[in-house]
Amino acid sequence: MKFSIYIILLLAFFQNSYAQERVTTFGLQLKPIIPTEFFNAGKQIKTNNNIEYINQPKFGMSFGMVIRKGLTKSLSIETGLNFLKRNFDLTINDSDSSFSGTSDFSIVNYEIPVLGMVYVKLGRNMFMNVAGGISFDIYPTPLFVQDDYFTNAINRSNWIQPSLIANVGWEYRTEKSGYFYFGASLHRSFSKIFTEFIGYTYIASNGNRVFIDETTFDLSGNYLTIDLRYFFHEDQQKKKKKKKKGEKTIKDPNVHYKNGKRIFIDPRKK
Repeated sequence: MKFSIYIILLLAFFQNSYAQERVTTFGLQLKPIIPTEFFNAGKQIKTNNNIEYINQPKFGMSFGMVIRKGLTKSLSIETGLNFLKRNFDLTINDSDSSFSGTSDFSIVNYEIPVLGMVYVKLGRNMFMNVAGGISFDIYPTPLFVQDDYFTNAINRSNWIQPSLIANVGWEYRTEKSGYFYFGASLHRSFSKIFTEFIGYTYIASNGNRVFIDETTFDLSGNYLTIDLRYFFHEDQQKKKKKKKKGEKTIKDPNVHYKNGKRIFIDPRKK
């Protein structure tokens, strides 16, 4: 994360940076979520009383909208709204009874990211960018899953939590058909997002449910995504000229408008 921030600060001083100054673009994005153990977001295993619990993250999906605003020739700001669905498998192995069971569950949340972005021009229409910022992650509800042999209560730490985001990507800009973007992002939470409480039970020969064991997992908000985006074409906004205090606009008597067109009248022909 620190390495990405250093890159952003370094590129901010490049004279050959190309943000879209005075251009506000709207885009759509699709982000497959990749589970990885490298960022403490992989498989977790716990063993209690010869009972093994395995929490395995699976591929998820995120999609949403993006709004990008060019601030200067070297810096843009980006925000939007994303919907996420992260999927997990819970496996319980009871070696004493030769029992094994697997169930799945999903965590749904929303993100509001705010990122600063710097560009480097690689070719006529090809650009590279790095970005960094913060995301406000919203978790609407906790989750409860159960079956004959287990209960799984997934309780959120807070309904809204901040996280850090780092991004790198490549963008192909067309003159009239918009921008096509491919990149990757790392999302890293400041703290755990959920605590998972698991209770394992079995059905005795007399038909009664017998409690056996319980354990907990802390679920991380860290994940890696592949970013696919499309931005619609937008023209550059005209820069407004600031008037000095007390300055009045003088109307040219030789300029007239007819049917929305500007017509200049030669004063010598009056």
